[in-house]
Amino acid sequence: MNKAVAACADVQEQQSKLVENRLFEYSTSKVLIAEDSSTVRRQIAQYLTHYGLLQIRFAKHGGEALEVATQWYPDLILTDLHMPVMDGFELCRNLRADPAFDDVPILVLTGTEKHEEHATVFEAGATDLIRKPVYHMELVGRLQVHLERSQLIKRLTEYKEWVALELDYAKTMQVGMLPDRALINEVLETYPVDVASHYQPSIGLGGDLWGIRPLSPNRLFFYILDFSGHGVGAAINTFRFQTFYKGVAGIESPAQLMEKLNGFLKGILPIGQFATMFCAIVDFERNEMTYSSAGAPPTLVRSDETGGVFASLDGSGFPLGLRARGDYQNATVPFLPGSTLFLYSDALVETPEPPHSVFDYSDLAQFLGEFDTPQSCVDRVVGVLSKVTEGGDAAFNDDVTIFCLAHLDTHFRSDQR
Repeated sequence: MNKAVAACADVQEQQSKLVENRLFEYSTSKVLIAEDSSTVRRQIAQYLTHYGLLQIRFAKHGGEALEVATQWYPDLILTDLHMPVMDGFELCRNLRADPAFDDVPILVLTGTEKHEEHATVFEAGATDLIRKPVYHMELVGRLQVHLERSQLIKRLTEYKEWVALELDYAKTMQVGMLPDRALINEVLETYPVDVASHYQPSIGLGGDLWGIRPLSPNRLFFYILDFSGHGVGAAINTFRFQTFYKGVAGIESPAQLMEKLNGFLKGILPIGQFATMFCAIVDFERNEMTYSSAGAPPTLVRSDETGGVFASLDGSGFPLGLRARGDYQNATVPFLPGSTLFLYSDALVETPEPPHSVFDYSDLAQFLGEFDTPQSCVDRVVGVLSKVTEGGDAAFNDDVTIFCLAHLDTHFRSDQR
């Protein structure tokens, strides 16, 4: 019998040491005890201090506990159920009404066996129940579980906040790669054009870009680019592209630029990743446009030659970054005053997902034919998409980028600049 008692004592001592070691990392946790019995308060405090929890405060009833909690913000609250002034039910409800205590564990001490009362306690916001009289191993075991969970939630919350800040910073950097107002104003003042654009990443960061670059007083370069995927991975690829693009001193032709970019991306993109791109140079002296495509969605052009309606440009090409040589080709078409060009990423015809998309290629061309200015074209398309996706399940499942350019019906002479 003595051996059995000794063995039981050894097991309890080992369990106690194990709990003590586990609670050590939570020794700085703040615990609030709401209990009207001074005897029970002292008993619980002895248990907690024995296992290393030293930051303890007391309250004699729920009202006092609520006041202490809102000033001290404990990591865990241990409360009796039946107390004067404010009982445990009301204390739980008041604490849960404050978002600051959403994730703070509230452990309720109760001697009742009534299941209805237990259910009411949880409805009020309690996290767990501990029976009276309190068994110290159960108490500290429950505290360990809930403090561990509370610390995990706190770390996850801090991590989410940090990630959100980093993503906001990355988003600011990415938006900074798009043409700013100063560049757009320079283009509008230098060339006989009107332009409008829209950029909307699906999850804050995206793999789309568009850009515009003056080449000479009568030649203007522009592009639209779409990396596969979206989110952080696609955004990183846009930064890679920007590194390449800034290093290009001169752009002789769209196809030549595509070939160089393809070689650059083939060397750095992971297997399976790629980009589609359309780029063009408009020569306002010759009233023509030279372009090249790398798997981009069909570009739409409206001109006298198309009968005043939007029609697809002939153009095809292998996506960038998939093979060593792309064999990209230039094509040249008239681009007279009065002509309009509409570029877009494929999400425009894939929202919602096919076959339920708002637009397909032919619908889009027909829809755009009703509008005159680049801004009206962009605004109406975005407006239609926004109505479909707002408040529903049909959210943008990819990044949406639109660029529209019109050659104004004004006389242009290169020596005017």
